[in-house]
Amino acid sequence: MSALTYGYQDDHHFLFDPSWFTKIEARHFAPSYWLEQGAVLGQAQGRGTTYFVRYDKGNLVLRHYRRGGIPGKLLTDQYLYPGLEHTRPWRELKLLSWMQSQGLPVPTPVAAHVHRSGLIYRGDILLSMIPNSHDLHRCLCEGAVGEDIWQEVGRVIAKMHALQVCHSDLNIHNLMLDDSGKIWLIDFDRCEKRQGQGWKKDNLARLKRSLEKEQGRMPDYHWQAQQWSSLMAGYNEQTGC
Repeated sequence: MSALTYGYQDDHHFLFDPSWFTKIEARHFAPSYWLEQGAVLGQAQGRGTTYFVRYDKGNLVLRHYRRGGIPGKLLTDQYLYPGLEHTRPWRELKLLSWMQSQGLPVPTPVAAHVHRSGLIYRGDILLSMIPNSHDLHRCLCEGAVGEDIWQEVGRVIAKMHALQVCHSDLNIHNLMLDDSGKIWLIDFDRCEKRQGQGWKKDNLARLKRSLEKEQGRMPDYHWQAQQWSSLMAGYNEQTGC
């Protein structure tokens, strides 16, 4: 991965990997641009729409930053501008770049975009698409996942925690499984490196609650409480506990 490069265009600011884009512009963060190219491969709904797009150097994921909860109903995608280094796209792209350099299985960070307008900004991020993968929630909707996979989930989370990275939304939707059996971690918006140890138990508890929630919603959800023991076995094996 190349060193991240800064660029700008009027009130648009970019942080990008030049091995992916020799020149990047605001249009590359507009879904309409990719739609006009006939390059949109699919979409996913969350707080907003995430677009999966075809690109000659590798397929990409385009995500626009949107607020959640009550603030999201009022401000939708507007954030108070705190300086580029503290904007959400900048922080997520840099964190992903560092985590990838440490060997964590995360998407390759491609580019971040901040559009400043006075005291507010809007933002977007482009990431490489993880090939031949599905989120673990979808996998559990379709069938059971082997104990070896649950152990690997635990090991990957332990590796993240060993680097003192706190995933602010560690849930079953933010774990990906590819067709080789590899586990990936995604969606690092608002995540950070954090000191101490106590938050790690809270991180794991959040993931367990998401599994229990989905199990309660779906009677045919292929997860059983005893599989948590397999996950924790992998976690403890990695941490040496």
